[in-house]
Formats: sequence, C-alpha cells, structure tokens
Amino acid sequence: MNPIRTFLSRIRKTGAKRPGLVKTVAMGREREFEAWDVGQDTYIFEVGVRDHLDERPSVLLVEKADLKRKAKGRVMTMTTGNHSVAAFPLLDGRFWKLSHVPSAKRGETLMHCILCANVVCGTIEISQRDVPAKRLFKTDEWLLSSAGFALPDIVMGERNDATLDHYRRLGQEWRVKQLAWTEGEMKVALAAAKKRISAKVTYYHSMKGVHFLSFSEFCRFVALAQSSPDDFVKALREMVSVYEGNVYSFTRMPKHRGHHEIELFGLQRGVALDRIVPELDKLMEAIALGRIGHLGVIQRAEEIASLYESLLSRPELADETSPVFVEQLYMYITGEIYSVQGEGATPAFDDRRTALPGATFVEGRPVFHPGADDRSEVLLSNIRGLMSKDEIVEYANVYELRSEDENAPFGKGRTREIVYKTNRSPIERSKVEKRLSMAKRGYASYMLARIEAFKALGVALSEYKILRRRASTGRRPLDYFIRDRLEGEPMDSIPANYFCSADDAACEEKEVVLALAQLMGDAAAQNMAMKKFDPKTKSPLFGIGKEIYEFEYDIMAARIVPKKVATCSVRGSFGWPDLAYTDENLQKMAQFYLAYYAHALKAYQRHHKVTMQEVAERFMDGFEYRTHAMEWQLSVLRDKFEDFCPKLPASYAFNRKWRFVLWSLERQERRLPIIRKIFFKKVEIEEHEDTGHHS
Repeated sequence: MNPIRTFLSRIRKTGAKRPGLVKTVAMGREREFEAWDVGQDTYIFEVGVRDHLDERPSVLLVEKADLKRKAKGRVMTMTTGNHSVAAFPLLDGRFWKLSHVPSAKRGETLMHCILCANVVCGTIEISQRDVPAKRLFKTDEWLLSSAGFALPDIVMGERNDATLDHYRRLGQEWRVKQLAWTEGEMKVALAAAKKRISAKVTYYHSMKGVHFLSFSEFCRFVALAQSSPDDFVKALREMVSVYEGNVYSFTRMPKHRGHHEIELFGLQRGVALDRIVPELDKLMEAIALGRIGHLGVIQRAEEIASLYESLLSRPELADETSPVFVEQLYMYITGEIYSVQGEGATPAFDDRRTALPGATFVEGRPVFHPGADDRSEVLLSNIRGLMSKDEIVEYANVYELRSEDENAPFGKGRTREIVYKTNRSPIERSKVEKRLSMAKRGYASYMLARIEAFKALGVALSEYKILRRRASTGRRPLDYFIRDRLEGEPMDSIPANYFCSADDAACEEKEVVLALAQLMGDAAAQNMAMKKFDPKTKSPLFGIGKEIYEFEYDIMAARIVPKKVATCSVRGSFGWPDLAYTDENLQKMAQFYLAYYAHALKAYQRHHKVTMQEVAERFMDGFEYRTHAMEWQLSVLRDKFEDFCPKLPASYAFNRKWRFVLWSLERQERRLPIIRKIFFKKVEIEEHEDTGHHS
C-alpha cells in the first residue's frame, strides 16, 4: 500500500481532531483545511489532498518553537498547489493560531526554519534549500520516529556535502536522491518532476522550488486559448497575477540564483523577465479590462509563443525528446546546474555508482535496512570477517557500479562496491564485488588460479577472494568475488592538473607526460604476458579503463608524478587462441598486440604537447623493464612455476595454457629488439593515419 495513504489514515485514526475548518483563498480558489494533534505534534491537511497524491502535493515541516516561543512539538502540512498555499496561513496564524511570528520575520522563518517537501511516488522528498543541515537531520529523525515513516519513505532531495556526509556515516546514502547518468533515467526523473500549481499547466518542479515551464508545455498552454478560453485565462493568471500574501507574480517572484517561482526554460538568464513576461502582463491586462476579443487573444498568445521560440538559447530545447533538452532540464531540476555554472553543463554521474540499501552499524553490528538484499548482506558479513581483533565497522555504504553495456535492471547489475570505515582506520576503505562472468563449474577456481599465478610472476593485480551465495531463485549457486579497489585512476579520469607545471599551471610538465607513457608500456608488457584476448571484440582489452595509474608527490621534484600501474581485471587472460610453439605464432602475437598498444598510445599523445616519437620511446622503456622483471622472476622460481598444476576441470585446459604463457614470456624477453622494431612500425602507421585523418 502507498505509505502516504497509510500515514494519512493513521493520523486520522489516532489523532485528536482540532475543532472547525480553516478556509483560505489561494491560487484563485477557496480551500479548506483540517488538523489533528498526535501528542505535541500537529498535522494539517488540505481537504481532498488524499485524492491528489499523484500530483506531487506540497509538504511543510517545522518545529513549533520556530513559530511560537516555548511551544513544543512539530507541524506538518500537506496541500495541493505550491508551498505558499500552506506557508502564508501557517505563518500569519490563521492555522489555529499556531504561529506568532511578526510579519517582518516571516520571510526569514520561511527561508531558514521551514523545510519544504513534496509527495513523490509514495515518498516524502525533502528539499533542504537554505535550511541548515542540522534541522534537516532532526526532522528526518522525527519523521522516522514520531510520524511513523520507514527509511525508504523519506528521501533527501539535495546532494550537498553535509547531507551526503551525514547519511554516509549512517550507511544510508541510498536515502539521498540518486543522480541519473543515462538518458532513460533522466527521462524518468523528469516525468516524476511534473507538477501543476492550480491551473491546467504542467511544470517541472525543481529541488530548489522553481517551477520550470518548457517551450512545449508553453505551446500547450497557448493552445488552450482556442480550445478552452477559461482554462487559458486561469493559467495566464497563475503566471502573472499577484496572489494574496505575495509582492510579485510567480514569474517575477525571486526563488533561487536568479530564477523565479515560475521560470520559462531554455532562455538565457533574465531574457524571460525582459522580453516575454511583460508581454504576458499586457495580455492579462487586456483580457481583464475587456480590450481584446477571443480571436485577438489567440493571435497574441501565438505571437508570444513565436517570440519564446526565437529566443531559445538552443533550438533543440524546443523538443522534449531531444537528448539536449533532457540533459539540460535534468541539470536544472536536480539543482546540479548551480554547482557547475561556468564549467559547462555536464551532469555529475557520481562515478557511475548508485547507492543501495545496506545496514547501519551500531557498536559494530549491522542493523539491516528495508530493501537490503541477500547479496548486500553477504558482502557486509564478509567485510566484518576481515576485521582484526577489537576492530569493528563504524559505517559502510553499498553501491552498484553501473556500465553502459549492461542492461540489467537497477540493483541486479554484476558489479558492486562497498566503502566502509573501521574504528582502526582514519580513512575509508573500499572493495569491489562482482559476479563471475561464467556460472560453469570450477570457473571461480580457474579465475583464482590465473590471478595467483600472474601475481607470482610480478603482474600487478588486486587481492581477490571468492564469495558464494545461493541465488534466491533457482538452484544453481552463484559465485561472486571481492577485490581491493586499486589506488589511482584509469587513464580517462586522471586530473588534468596532474600534468601541469608546479611553477606555471598554464604549462605542461613534459616529464610527467613521458613518465605516464612509460607506465603505459609497463601495463602493456603485463597485458601481453597474460595473453589477454577477448574473442568477441578481437582485442587485448588494453586502454579501455582497466589499467589503474597511481600518482605520488615527489619531494625532490616538488610535484605530483606517476608512481605505478596495476590492472583491475583478469578478464581475457589465457585468451590467445593459438597455443602453437612456433615463430609464426610469436610474430602473429607481436603484430596483433603492438598494433593495439600503438593505437592507445596515439590516443594519449594527442592530448599532450609531446611528439609521438618521444612517448613511444618511453613506452618501450616501460615495456622492456617490466618484461625483464617478469622473466627474471620466472628464471628464479622456474621449478615452482612449472610444477604449478591446480586441479581444475579439463575443459579449462589450465596446464596447457599456463605452460604456453611461460614459454611465450621467455620469448617476449628474448625478442625485445624485434618487438621494438615492430612497435615503431606500428607507431609510424598510427602517425600516418592520424595525419591523413586531419589533412
């Protein structure tokens, strides 16, 4: 059952109803309100609001002490329309004289003491705006205790630092509204943000309280002039008339960062106020004074719509199906646009991870949240098993890491991450958990055998542990593994300032660029040694974000420099399809792998002020150094490596592939002069193709 309906029914049954009804006029219509007391708390509901729960009813939450000295308890209101429907009669005392706030201080009280929220899809979604974070946290505690809501019923709508930090420490980041990062998710968010105030006009209601009117919705409003003149006038009055208790009309009422209560979307800041709102004012005046007929209203409304369209900052913003429209409006309704202004409108995708229900830890013991699945429970249980004596988990948050090539529903993806802190660690730790790519018998052991074998050779891989749980549906056991999250960043996420000179940020530090190229060569040598190969893409899975580069501060150089590289995935290892011990096979491998490495290096070089020859030399230095190191390790422990023969199903052919890997690693080291020549030929090809592409 809908939690909000359950809540409304509970208050009506358990509360003591206050005598009488309060009648007001708001948004051009008469409204009635009734109230119930439950202990020291008072709940005020607009009559009939229960029938409009799918229209984002407005909610106000405030401590009584902020309305009247020494008063105890809290007030919660729920109304149709916008928040001012309840705010004005609450503050001026019409609601059962609950408030004694002087008129001069009502604006400040509304801004800093009263939390605004909306009913969204069966939840109370709170918008903090300018209210201090501590008030938000106390209100949330009250909603979960005295008001009787459950954790999933209350959503924090704004992702500011204080809110995120607070709920992360509770293991409840999932209760802070998640950011979408796919177009489909953004469209769902936009659909949920649609709201009417009073008239037949649909707005997109933002976390900051701004009602954005899109050009498409404006055209639907204009069409009412012909199909339903009365509804058109009501909608126009909603936009430009001054209602009781207000100083400005909604299109002129300041709301947030230069935006107004009603804002025409898609225009540069201030354009609507200068060019379009005055025209709407004039039309409203002409209608009110009877100076214009029906046909004149239609013509003038269409002219204003044409003006609006001509002033759009981008023509795509006229089309609600356009990705440009979806992305930009999403930025506005979430409030993200205010944090990136001046830096371009790029959505924050939260590292492509989305928080899931997990547990709040109390003295080291987990109290699981509603909605936490058995997979998260197993993961949290394993983390606890890793603790040392007297070490306990203080808090943990579980996330789903999301991939563009994965079509699984939210919460069913292959990869999760747990970020946790213990009482013995000053900073958070992180582990990645993932479902194995195959459910075939023995695959988990096959994966671990490869990982441990390569680590013994000197390949930089994480620590892996296999988990096992039985699926809630079906009989086949599902294997998962956890690994340490590697320190550092994939190539595409390395901060640009890491390459800047310590003396002049406008200049690039050439040695840093070349040092990173050397680490790319190091990673490539490991990639070739593992014989990574994906039969679907026919690639070595190099340069696709699986190499993690770690930086450190060099005291002598007084700057940040590349430190080391590791690989975060064993996928594709043992993958080379030809296991023949021939020179022809060695040549074929060299041609294949080195072509990919040269291509990845060229992509890197394009972003920096160095020549391809310079980065190629350093790349090969790294390749040769790592190859020598791995071959030396093989020579020192040859007997142990050759005797390594784990018992695995014959279908994996581990022994045969492992011996081929050892043989080819020796040849990789012996053939380094040949590999160097082939690589530089591939570099020449990349240079030629790049020149031809740009000519």
